[in-house]
Amino acid sequence: MPIRRPSFLPSLDDLEQQAQDRSAHRAAPGSQFDHPTAKYVLIAVLAVTVLAHVIGGIVFAIVGF
Repeated sequence: MPIRRPSFLPSLDDLEQQAQDRSAHRAAPGSQFDHPTAKYVLIAVLAVTVLAHVIGGIVFAIVGF
């Protein structure tokens, strides 16, 4: 007996249509990010990295390395 798809899940045709709709939607011109959260995560990681390097540089300057 084949496994039946639960009724609360969308049909495969619906999923395919949603995927096509998403691929047709492009990001704003000049934007490299399709997902806004990815942009915010990148900015946060860059800010933490720069801050850690600045603090590390200050600590090493005080210690004398």
